[in-house]
Amino acid sequence: MTFDYRPDIDGLRAIAVAAVILFHFDVPGFPGGFVGVDIFFVISGYLITRLLAGEGAKLSLIEFYARRIRRILPAMLITICFSLIAGWFLLLPGDYAGLGHSAAYSTVGLANYYFLWNTGYFDRESTLLPLLHLWSLGVEEQFYLVWPVLLLVANRLARGRRLPIVALISIVALISFSIALHLVAIDPKQAFYVPFSRAWELALGGLLVFAAPIRRRGTSEVCGLVGLCLVAASTIWLSPGQPFPGLSALFPVIGAVLLIWPRSQSMISALLASAPLRSTGKISYSLYLWHWPILVFFRHYAGTAMPTAAEASVLVAVAWLAAYLSWRFVEEPLRRLRAPPSRAFAAGLAAAVIVCLSGNAIFEAGGFTSRIPKEAEAISSLDVMWDWPCPQTVGIPELGSTFCAFGAPWNKARHHAILWGDSHAEHLAPLFDAAGQHENTAFFLYRACPAAFGEGVHRDFPEHPDYQESCATSRKAVVHMLRQRKDIDLVVLSSAWTNLADTNVVADDGRPADRVLLLRDGLLSLVKEITARQRRIGIIGQVPVPGVDLTSCAAMRESGMLRRCSTDMDSEQILRRWSPVVTALESLADENGVFFVDPLKGMCPDRHCATYINGEFIYRDKAHLRRNLRPETDDAIARTIGLYSAFATGQEQKQVSTADAAQPHTASKSN
Repeated sequence: MTFDYRPDIDGLRAIAVAAVILFHFDVPGFPGGFVGVDIFFVISGYLITRLLAGEGAKLSLIEFYARRIRRILPAMLITICFSLIAGWFLLLPGDYAGLGHSAAYSTVGLANYYFLWNTGYFDRESTLLPLLHLWSLGVEEQFYLVWPVLLLVANRLARGRRLPIVALISIVALISFSIALHLVAIDPKQAFYVPFSRAWELALGGLLVFAAPIRRRGTSEVCGLVGLCLVAASTIWLSPGQPFPGLSALFPVIGAVLLIWPRSQSMISALLASAPLRSTGKISYSLYLWHWPILVFFRHYAGTAMPTAAEASVLVAVAWLAAYLSWRFVEEPLRRLRAPPSRAFAAGLAAAVIVCLSGNAIFEAGGFTSRIPKEAEAISSLDVMWDWPCPQTVGIPELGSTFCAFGAPWNKARHHAILWGDSHAEHLAPLFDAAGQHENTAFFLYRACPAAFGEGVHRDFPEHPDYQESCATSRKAVVHMLRQRKDIDLVVLSSAWTNLADTNVVADDGRPADRVLLLRDGLLSLVKEITARQRRIGIIGQVPVPGVDLTSCAAMRESGMLRRCSTDMDSEQILRRWSPVVTALESLADENGVFFVDPLKGMCPDRHCATYINGEFIYRDKAHLRRNLRPETDDAIARTIGLYSAFATGQEQKQVSTADAAQPHTASKSN
């Protein structure tokens, strides 16, 4: 079985990589550009199966793997090495350690699993990880390990007949697609990264090798046009918020299948084979490799900001040049190399091991903290900034678990309290510890869903299909516990109220309502359930947060890392965004005997929100306070936002709207 070169496939590669780049650079109108990766999967499935089918019984696995090594590994290893060098100058130790770790996984074809296991709410924002795009190569490499063995066995059992092989590929595609639908419903993140939910895309490409060519010109034109329209529509109408790769993945995949299906000459195939698309398609692999780290390192340099249109044009041009040089001097020479397969295999393996060990050494060294001065070590990584040793633990039998406790000693405290909320309660723990010791109040942290959810109101959260049920369960458990534990005489609720108002908050009964009012209703129903004699209930407003990562910029001030940024927050925008929620929570407090602490009043004096207090930068990331601040800084923030007066016993003021002290501690710096 012999096959000719198909220039239209290079053109389709160009469209796929262009879609990915437009998506990554946030070009308006292309929210579904990520489907370019799925198009690449279909192309790879077709070309690899075509190659394997052409070899037939003469297939040599070691020769096949040697070809794959020559095709994939050199350009990828050079990109990884560039990233490790650039990271030395641009990344903080924590981020650099993460880069080294991801590089080690990527060199052995496991990038998809690294990012599955190491991207989440409290990890570095995934769009700032220089090697994130290599997850798709991990999927392909794992496919290449299994697919030739499967086809080789099938070919020998089929004894030259094509139907059993087609049946086998079809079964693989159906099983994989079923897995994709199942995982998208229960674990969308896993569905995105694992090969089992992506194999159907490659398998459909493989089936085209055995499909009869479309010979009628009219049919060829229609299939090509429909395929191109499906691909275009996918890039325009799909979005990252939709479950993927589920049913929505069918559109770009079927579009790619129709475009790849062998056919007689058509206008669409001629368009795809045109010189501009064909030449871009030839360098598409290197272009895919280079565009992402170039963009990410620029964003680190620019304080995580996206490039302007002019800057994006320059970055794309640089990526295109790097891709051309990679194709011209790395891909092409090595593709033509006629070294024995065993030698190519050994050389590729040795190079991968060297890069893998180098990346792992960076990880083991913690990103080489010696690159930055001692003063900057406290903000050298997200983990370091979140580190806060829990002072004590307490068992709460009614909740069936042990919890972190802070403030006054639990067994000796005059008052006992629960701090209930999400990570925006968790980041307040050091401040509550300081205020609780002063006011002889012991707190335990109940880290769960925001307290507004679970009864009448929930958040539609597709990434976590069981979120509504989980919130209802956690709320019922705490309400039950509070009805039994009369000794818990203070309940404090804290969450990212303003951020939640921007999410898909809905009523359980489906009635249309303003999201801020729904949050208020959820809290009101809870307050009525847990109100008890001699028990105070308080709500902590969301701390003003920058919304963008200023921490790496603050670290630059101490470390000399290459950065172009400022540590100032957009205070006016924060005050505008916070206002509706603050108003709603204030009215809830006034009408129901609840005290409300509004951190804005103390942290944004004169309409300017502080990022430094006591000379210390206070933010961990774009949404949380650091938990490793000096004790005196924790104390200053607790006083600034009004926690001391809020927890003071016998206070009659329902709303705490002023700081506990004057503001000599508060200072804001900019760069």
